[in-house]
Amino acid sequence: MMPSREEPSIRRARIFRAVLIVLFLLAVAVWAGIHFLRPALSARGLPGKFMNALAVPGPQGSDRLWVLSDGSFHYISRRESPGRISIARKCKFCKTWTSVYDPAQKAVLAKFKTDYKTIIIHSWMAYANGKVWVATDAYEDNEPRIFVYQTEPPGLIRETADIITAHPELTSGLIGLRMEKDPARLILDTKDGRVGLVLVLGEEKVYESESERRKAAAAADEERTTVYALGREGSGPRKILFQVTGPRGRVKESSLELELNSPQTLMASSRATAVRMAPDRFFIEGLIVSQDAEGCLILHQDAAGRTANRLLTCFDAPGGEKWTVGPAELFKEMEVDLDKDPLSAIFFLKDNLDVSRSGNMVLLQLKGVGLIGFDFDTGRKLWEIRL
Repeated sequence: MMPSREEPSIRRARIFRAVLIVLFLLAVAVWAGIHFLRPALSARGLPGKFMNALAVPGPQGSDRLWVLSDGSFHYISRRESPGRISIARKCKFCKTWTSVYDPAQKAVLAKFKTDYKTIIIHSWMAYANGKVWVATDAYEDNEPRIFVYQTEPPGLIRETADIITAHPELTSGLIGLRMEKDPARLILDTKDGRVGLVLVLGEEKVYESESERRKAAAAADEERTTVYALGREGSGPRKILFQVTGPRGRVKESSLELELNSPQTLMASSRATAVRMAPDRFFIEGLIVSQDAEGCLILHQDAAGRTANRLLTCFDAPGGEKWTVGPAELFKEMEVDLDKDPLSAIFFLKDNLDVSRSGNMVLLQLKGVGLIGFDFDTGRKLWEIRL
């Protein structure tokens, strides 16, 4: 019998299909390895995309980093129907990692996984009364969630259901939350229609509203305190540094900029006084990103205009400049380039930037990018972590 002329082409087609199947299976194996094995094998590194971080005192005075990262596999979902196209960001294996990291040893000491039903949009971290609090807001199928960790040894001690049980006001369950600072507190909405309940983390007490919380703190708010604040020089982007002294409840740095345009009116409006610090200095598009009794940190630009470098300057309590770090020590993503990225303006950047201090370490974190540690006394860059 003569062999069929179709046999070589059929054989080639079968080989081609087999190769495609092998390549597909190989791609699946590689993908699974990346998204399943990598977190398990990353005990020496920090997994996922950076979200938030805290510097927390560790044993023998060392600082440890608690880092929250998104370990989900993200993708864009596109759906078409007659007359409509829907595009949305989705995730598979949606989860976060809460990692305890020792920057001196460059080692992850502990790691906690939290599974979610869909992407995580809003998350926060705070350190209060020796505990680390992690909170995420509701989004689509994700419910509001709260986690409380002890720091030594690191471990989860309470979560959402425990918080609800401890406070009768929350018994119906949560439908929304957000975190605010100074003091660290959660603003909660409940299923029975309560809006704006305030859980102060340091007290672990719930107030009916912000006004009730402020009323309870009224005595402390009348104590006189001194804060740093920036006032605008004229109508341009230049700002100047002041020390403002007055009642604690009235001299909030975030609300002083307009009043400092006319410092002499402070006594009438806030019963406060202002003294200009560093009279030979000004700060273009300046923003005080952190302050305490020992000084303040100011983020500013080296020039006005559509492109500029950003600088971080530290002042001590008497108003003397301790140090300034430039673009080489900061994230490149912090540079100003309004033509390429309008979101590089300080108005937008400030929502993704957080600067805090723990002991002698200054922690700068940029959401979605990473974190940097600086020495508070010298400004020396201690380390940089990108995620």
